[in-house]
Amino acid sequence: MFKCCLSIVYGLLVVSYTLPHVRAAPQDVPSAASFYVPSIPDIHQDPNNPLKIYAGHLSADPNITRAQSTDVTSHLYFVMIKNRRIADKRRLMFWFNGGPGCSSFDGLMMEVGPWRTDGKGGFNVQEGGWEEYTTMVYVDQPAGTGFSYTSTDRYVRTLETASVQFLEFLRNFYEVFPEYKTVDTYLAGESFAGQWIPAFANAIIKSSLSVPLRGIAVGNGWIDPRRQYPTYIDFAVKVGLLEENSDAWKEAKKNTDDCVTEINKVQGHEPMQVKGCERLLLQVVKNQRKKVDGKDMCLNIYDIRLHDTVPECGMNWPPDIKPVTTFLGRKDVVHALHADAHPGSWVECRSGVHTAFYEKSENASITILPQVLEKIPVLIFAGDQDLICNYVGLEAMIKEMTWNGATGLGTVQTQSWSVNATPAGTWVTSRNLTYAKIFNASHMAPFDAPHVAHDMILRFMGFNFSSIFEGSAKIPSSLGTVKKPIFIGQEEAKPTTAPVPGKTPEQDKAMWEAYYNAGSAALVLILIFAGIGSFIWCRLRRRRLRLPINTNEEESIPLNASRHVEHERDPEAVAVDDQELYESRQRKGKGRATEPESQQVPIFDVGDSDEEDDRLHRGG
Repeated sequence: MFKCCLSIVYGLLVVSYTLPHVRAAPQDVPSAASFYVPSIPDIHQDPNNPLKIYAGHLSADPNITRAQSTDVTSHLYFVMIKNRRIADKRRLMFWFNGGPGCSSFDGLMMEVGPWRTDGKGGFNVQEGGWEEYTTMVYVDQPAGTGFSYTSTDRYVRTLETASVQFLEFLRNFYEVFPEYKTVDTYLAGESFAGQWIPAFANAIIKSSLSVPLRGIAVGNGWIDPRRQYPTYIDFAVKVGLLEENSDAWKEAKKNTDDCVTEINKVQGHEPMQVKGCERLLLQVVKNQRKKVDGKDMCLNIYDIRLHDTVPECGMNWPPDIKPVTTFLGRKDVVHALHADAHPGSWVECRSGVHTAFYEKSENASITILPQVLEKIPVLIFAGDQDLICNYVGLEAMIKEMTWNGATGLGTVQTQSWSVNATPAGTWVTSRNLTYAKIFNASHMAPFDAPHVAHDMILRFMGFNFSSIFEGSAKIPSSLGTVKKPIFIGQEEAKPTTAPVPGKTPEQDKAMWEAYYNAGSAALVLILIFAGIGSFIWCRLRRRRLRLPINTNEEESIPLNASRHVEHERDPEAVAVDDQELYESRQRKGKGRATEPESQQVPIFDVGDSDEEDDRLHRGG
């Protein structure tokens, strides 16, 4: 009895502690400072470019003011990492992983974020993350995913509800961080986020938030099941997993025909899921099963170059998911990330969120995408080694989709694309839609090709490469025969008398930071004193020898363009007022590109259900 009373008292204390987090009304949104993350245990920062991190929960329930005191309402968790290098302009990107129900820590810690496992239980900060030039916000949604929370009876069931909750999250985000209200904004993600992102973009465009939404990007997305399901067999033949007219192919063809029959029964809407097709993926590549060291192995459905144990077939991939799960299960890490309000442990993909969503009756986002294309640019990209959301299916979708007055890409030319003098993929753009295929990349393309994926997203966002003097944007790349422009700095000095056009304040800011450091200042002083000494010496010598003055131009001595900006200063807060210095540097010649640092990145997945259908769903 005494233990029971203690349990009741303890429970009441827990409830009283968590209620303020659950019921915080929009007008009570906390300050930005309360979200600041000064450090995270065993995240080893780069002292020259420390990350500025903000994290925590924001309400996503538009009806929170009408909630009862005992209601556990929807709160979405986010991690924001501010851009650590100056770009040509400020940009903000929200990232989503798929599932439904998979955490965006997949993208943050294994894909487009800056953190990579060190193999010792901690994580290093490496180059190539998208936060290099863009402020990134990783969102766990819908509520119940990752560190986000709500009561199980409030799990999201439709795209419309998910969109309404994301808009409420955005309203509160801009209350906390009003400086981003006018910043160019993008949405990006992968896999089942191919459903979330078009819906969210459409909701933002139609809302009264006045978000400056400039584009969306979806990688290996699940967007148009009617076209994507039947292409599993076509992809398998194309990459050599099946031989056409073989017995295995004939069986796969029969299963595919059965799936198409089930799809054709769905009339009146575009299905997000067709029950009769959910096992087709493994049926098509059943011939790839084999025994290795006595273990039954099957094809990794996210990377066809690999095999995995049966019945996981890719669920154990990538290997980084194990150290990430362990790391995010640590209480000190949870506390540092301001995720204490979340009950229970972090799970990569929560099956309850997955099964609550009405996939079988919901309209797929292919019905929304053409509307979005009328308003903003869209990037569809695909790693060519993915099976579950393969590029053949995405190309079939694009071929059949009608947008902006025509069907398919039309007669536009597909261009070759290279990064760092290596073939990276293909690239084509038509009527606001860009499609990029990435060579030698899996379902999680940035995991395999981080610098290629970064070059891709910078190009899509209209990044002005010629304004950048350091970082991975200097890695050379080209589309077709057109090479990426590079920053015009002091290296390879070439004299010119033509004036340099005025640049943006952000570019002036970047140039001032490049110059305003101790090394450059010391070098400038040396040059000044050397010049004065040379002038005096020449004058004395001329008087003594009475020789004519040399009219040849003085040799230019380049300053070091690769110095780091002052890492103590926020790149968005540095003064900008030295146009003459910027123009002088531009006239000194072209900056040199640097070699990229190789790096790892990864993950994606499905729910943690024991059923095979759930296991094979679009995650990541």
